[in-house]
Amino acid sequence: MGSYLLIILVYLPFQVCLMTHIPYPYTRLQSRRYVFISLGRQRIKKVVDFVPLGIGNIINLGFGDLLEDGGVDDRVHSNNGDIVRVLATVIDILKHYTSLHPQAEIYFQGSTEERTRLYNRILKTYYSAFSQDFAIAGVTGPEDEPLILPYNPEFRQGYWAFLIKRIS
Repeated sequence: MGSYLLIILVYLPFQVCLMTHIPYPYTRLQSRRYVFISLGRQRIKKVVDFVPLGIGNIINLGFGDLLEDGGVDDRVHSNNGDIVRVLATVIDILKHYTSLHPQAEIYFQGSTEERTRLYNRILKTYYSAFSQDFAIAGVTGPEDEPLILPYNPEFRQGYWAFLIKRIS
């Protein structure tokens, strides 16, 4: 699945609207790599990668801090004080990438169970806004026999990964 998996987030103890927060400016370095600078307590270079999984049109969305060697640390807790703007930027990048590649199905999964639960909470909270632009699916069941279901914000068993595809 690659050396890293998706969007690294921290616990959000408050409600904020990711959909209306101004994203950081970002640069598309390669066809599948975007970078931006997180300007919280310190300057941290962030990267969002879109990596084909070799299964149909499924693309893994990887996110984290950019390392000196060009690698990505997807387990770091930056605690830079700007998580809402960082997430708004990742969402904006996702929208840009899928506007260029509308057939892509974007796969993401937290690098820990806690992060995956956080992604689920974000999808649940902003489902009505996200679902206007994207078809969202959740992955559940055993990993050796995954079951992909249309995303249901009320689903209690939990998902261990997600797929998003542009619909508009």
